[in-house]
Amino acid sequence: MKKVLSILAYLIIAASLYSAASFYFHYDFCHTMVAEDGPLENLTALVLLLISVLFAIRLFKQYKTRNKLWVAMSVVVIVGTFFGFGEEISWGQRIFSIETGEFFAQHNFQGETNLHNLEVNGVNLNKLIFSTGLSVVFGTYFVLTLLLYKKWPFLTRVIDLWGIPVPKIRYSVIILLCTGIVLLIPERRIWELWEAIFVSVLLLVFLDPYNSKEELVS
Repeated sequence: MKKVLSILAYLIIAASLYSAASFYFHYDFCHTMVAEDGPLENLTALVLLLISVLFAIRLFKQYKTRNKLWVAMSVVVIVGTFFGFGEEISWGQRIFSIETGEFFAQHNFQGETNLHNLEVNGVNLNKLIFSTGLSVVFGTYFVLTLLLYKKWPFLTRVIDLWGIPVPKIRYSVIILLCTGIVLLIPERRIWELWEAIFVSVLLLVFLDPYNSKEELVS
């Protein structure tokens, strides 16, 4: 299963990069790929759900032999990725043809039932929390975690205690290169493409971390 999931992740990354490049020679294809409810958004949701389910399975299998902090971190990842999955599909609103409630109709700039498109008192939550905030957190994760893990014994113990998968250098290089490529594309919805790349690289890290005992699928 690990090999199959890794191939899936790389295929999504390749499809995303091709979609980015197609902006310059086949714009209609690029626009279709990054459209609302388009292929890349659905793939992002699928990978997030997959990560959540795999972490839940691993938690169920190992919680008796792991410490409470490891269990807590696993629960955070399970809930966080499932939340991301729900947000990507607007919690099934369009799938089940559910009408938008009054609050979201007033404050969600896409008129959808989700949090990441809310704008409250002129503050765009998507930009503040889901773009800027998460970019800083995961940028630090991909750039610094391996260095700190290898150089600081104290942080090595902390990371292992919490069971945080450490990204190998190649995965950090992939996400940084892909981010640079995406920044070159002047398409309004290009970040839908980046999100598909990001969750796919995250899946690769969880499948094959530097601290191999934290592999998602053994």
